[in-house]
Amino acid sequence: MRKNYFIVIMLFFAFLTHAQIKVQGVPRNDIKLKTATQKQLTAKNANATTFDDIQFWVGTGANKAAFAVQWNDGKNADALIWGFKWDGNATGEDMMKAIAKADPRFYTLLLQGTQFGTAIGGFGFDLDGANTIGLYKSGNVTYPYYPVSGIVNTAVYDFDEYTPIDASDHWQSGWTTKGYWSYWVRDDVNNGFDYSGLGASSRVLQNGSWDVWNFNVSFAEEPIAAFTPVTPYANAIDFTKGYFVVNEEWFGHTNGSVNFVSNDGKINYRVYSDINENKAFGATTQYGTIYGDKFYFVSKQAKDGGDTQYTPGGRLVVADALTMKTLAEFDNVGGGDGRSFVGVDEKTGYIGASNGVFIFDIANMKVGAVIAGTGGGSQYAGQIGNMIRTSQYVFTVKQNGGILVIDPKTNTVVKTITGAFHSVTQSKDGSIWGIQNKKIINIDPLTFATIEYAIPTTQYLGSWGAWNAGSFTYSNKENALYWMNSVNAFTSGVQIIKFDVATKKFNESFATLPGQTGTFKQIPYGAALRLDPVSDHIIVNTTESGFGAHYQKNWIHTFDNTGKLIDTKVLNDYYWFPAMTVFPDNAVPVVNAILPSQISTGSPTIIDLKAVVSDEDNLSAAIVKTIKSNSDSNIVSAEINANEELILTPKIGGTSTIVISFNSNGKIVEKSILVDTAVLGRDEFTKVQLSIYPNPVSDYLNISTEDEITDVVIYDINGRTINARINNNQIDVSNFAKGFYIINIETDKAKYTQKFIKR
Repeated sequence: MRKNYFIVIMLFFAFLTHAQIKVQGVPRNDIKLKTATQKQLTAKNANATTFDDIQFWVGTGANKAAFAVQWNDGKNADALIWGFKWDGNATGEDMMKAIAKADPRFYTLLLQGTQFGTAIGGFGFDLDGANTIGLYKSGNVTYPYYPVSGIVNTAVYDFDEYTPIDASDHWQSGWTTKGYWSYWVRDDVNNGFDYSGLGASSRVLQNGSWDVWNFNVSFAEEPIAAFTPVTPYANAIDFTKGYFVVNEEWFGHTNGSVNFVSNDGKINYRVYSDINENKAFGATTQYGTIYGDKFYFVSKQAKDGGDTQYTPGGRLVVADALTMKTLAEFDNVGGGDGRSFVGVDEKTGYIGASNGVFIFDIANMKVGAVIAGTGGGSQYAGQIGNMIRTSQYVFTVKQNGGILVIDPKTNTVVKTITGAFHSVTQSKDGSIWGIQNKKIINIDPLTFATIEYAIPTTQYLGSWGAWNAGSFTYSNKENALYWMNSVNAFTSGVQIIKFDVATKKFNESFATLPGQTGTFKQIPYGAALRLDPVSDHIIVNTTESGFGAHYQKNWIHTFDNTGKLIDTKVLNDYYWFPAMTVFPDNAVPVVNAILPSQISTGSPTIIDLKAVVSDEDNLSAAIVKTIKSNSDSNIVSAEINANEELILTPKIGGTSTIVISFNSNGKIVEKSILVDTAVLGRDEFTKVQLSIYPNPVSDYLNISTEDEITDVVIYDINGRTINARINNNQIDVSNFAKGFYIINIETDKAKYTQKFIKR
């Protein structure tokens, strides 16, 4: 009898040892069940952390719960812990997803929609801040998986096959071979943790709940370690310090996006989507520009039907330029596909489309009518390309239609410059330039007279068939233009071309893109090339030749204005298809002291406004000057002519205040001038004869005068003479120390004393 009793006892323990265990609600016969005593001993190793110790809280509400993850990966022994707040009902899955969405460092591998709810296959955490978050499956580095709202989804229990892109991340995943994520819970702080056989979807949270996910490496259970509170994520990217790269994205898979490269070199991916609940732009986002305080993103089509991850935003998306928060979205931009955008004034912009130029009401965020004369032609025979705003007009490239000159005061086409143009831009001196296959054309900004300059040996072939903004662009610091050469209509070359506007000389070997060895070479993509308006650095986006998976390889190269390569950044592997680089607009126009705040005159007076205002990060020549108000037009009339001269004509004795508005790319400053006409006198005009600009100045100080300069002397704030040489009415002050200076200028007719600030 005793022998039989012993056999029964042994069989009972054998049954306990091999009894079925549930992992996240799934019955598992291959995992041994721990005894209750073992479960409690494991849990009691957790330290006495309280809610007061938690630093990173997600959600709002009266209820609180804690969420911890312990990787047991040898990188550190602690379990990272977050906090979760809510009202009403919530599950462990709700808590996990909310934290993954709120903390970009934390990411998950999930199998959702099973009969047992959501299975957690893997957890990861960006330990080094490298931001290279994503997963490879089965060692396939060609097609990585990137989390959306912190989640990478899979369709089967293949968790063991995933590894992190960044090997320095916390990462554990498994189900059948590597181990599994065990789930430990408690709802009373006075009790120990208990193993939960339920999944996160079935776990109902209570106020005061604690959830711990503990990875059992090779199915061996580890004690719960000390809790380490996760520090809050500093999500406030400073979008004034760095530059944006607008992406077409992978057609048929994802809608357009924008990355941001911070000045510290960090690449922040899909910043608009991260900030706006996984919203994206439309399909094939090809253009972006900042005007005023808004960022305008233009896509060819309203949405990519193959994108199941991001919510499309339409052909035009308007965002706050400082926060990237959505302001407006438009599927329809006039009936055609989107191409480009240009700001006209504080109330109006123009949308370039495949079927013409459409007026956009910035103040009320509405798409308006087409501008007469800009439409016509089929979708790929009459589309609008690049548009630029000068101080007087808008110049627009139309396929097969030349360059259209639009008067923004009347929204009418006033001139058509015929020719097969690909792009248009404005140089530092204010002149307009169009580019064709084998020549560039100088266009007078007022008379529209043209002069052609043949490109010596290379060529520039446009992309009207699959339009992009093109590489033809300008320097804000030097009077120079840049572009990439072309091999044929489908292939860009690897040479950066520089054209000196002053000397009219081409440098066709200014710089060569790196990565020109081996079978597959780096090639420019999209607009490819743009210049930082402040540093004058050249930013070039490249991908890899060879089609297919090669296009997942992307680089950003930075050259200085001598053609020297000074930096290269490698992007996460993905089909970004970079469209163009956009720089933040941080500076406001600065009106210098040359523009008087008070004028006493009895005769007509002319002040050249071109010389009195500048902008550090935009073309000073493009600043729009307007009369905002005249307090008494019976005393003095005020107008600004086509030469950007302010003409004050006294009528009767008295005083009037003239307010002048200076609009530089949507950023506006105003200047008031008190005009005293108490003494009426001569009929002839008096003209302000000399001015200096920009002021403050970073590199070159310009002197504007019609007289001959005979001598220039500069003094610092202590009265010491500073050596300076004048060349073509320009002084290089780039090596001056920051501060105030006095400049004495002598001409053949008069002497002048001015002050300026070296920035």
